[in-house]
Amino acid sequence: MNWQETKDLLFPCLPEEIRVEMDLLMPGELREIRLRADRPAQLVTCDRTATLGWQPSQEALETLVEALSGHSLYARSDETAQGYITLPGGHRCGLCGRVISPEGQRRLSRIGSVCLRIAAPWPGCADVLLPHLLEDGVVRSMLIIGPCGSGKTTLLRDAARQLSESCVQVAMIDERGELAACLQGVPQMDLGPSADVLDNCPKRDAFPWLIRSLSPQAIITDELSGPEDFACVSDAVFSGAAVIASIHGVSLQDVARRPAAAALLSQRVFDRYAVLDSHQPGQIIALYDKNGGPL
Repeated sequence: MNWQETKDLLFPCLPEEIRVEMDLLMPGELREIRLRADRPAQLVTCDRTATLGWQPSQEALETLVEALSGHSLYARSDETAQGYITLPGGHRCGLCGRVISPEGQRRLSRIGSVCLRIAAPWPGCADVLLPHLLEDGVVRSMLIIGPCGSGKTTLLRDAARQLSESCVQVAMIDERGELAACLQGVPQMDLGPSADVLDNCPKRDAFPWLIRSLSPQAIITDELSGPEDFACVSDAVFSGAAVIASIHGVSLQDVARRPAAAALLSQRVFDRYAVLDSHQPGQIIALYDKNGGPL
């Protein structure tokens, strides 16, 4: 979805104050629209945050989200229970507010904040990684390390596309709906011709599902966290599939200090490690081999 198509999608749902500011921006410049009840709206770009004069009421926020959902917010309770809805084109509307759990079924009852994340694919951002991911026709496992906002998800997505276009059978686990941005099971992002996506499925279930049913050469997933995730990765690699994943951190040493991650690193499960810059999204500042030696 190009910038004009993005504006065509969002403008009918947004107030004039935001539309005017968006018209002043260049394609790819806008990252987020942040809206909070009774507080000034903000537009976040790659290098600044602009605070606007418009302050939405809570009712205005809920009306806006209802419009963004195509007036079907109630029917998308599975997504809102996880704090978001996915829009056409891969844009993502993050939600925050009052959560209730009647009969153990969590749901969002009132919306107090909205973070509208603008999808902006960067074709080619994984170019520098491809020689380390695909060597003599063999796919290598890689862990991408970086803090929030460093471009891990965007990098994984482009790596999936490039491997897919190189005739690698790619399977993607999109547990939180961020990597492929599926809408009704169909990816909204360009993942190439030979990628399959398992959407909204926990990693503990998704890894064995994909290995049994699709025999992927590479499994791509985002945000490894606890011991359960690391165990799934280890099982997948020793089952013959390369795993390309991301994790929050500022360095390889930082990740290695976590007990659950240290066990995985000691097994040499990953063939490569890539570390991203905390200040320049998508910028790779270090590459390491499976033993932690610099490349």
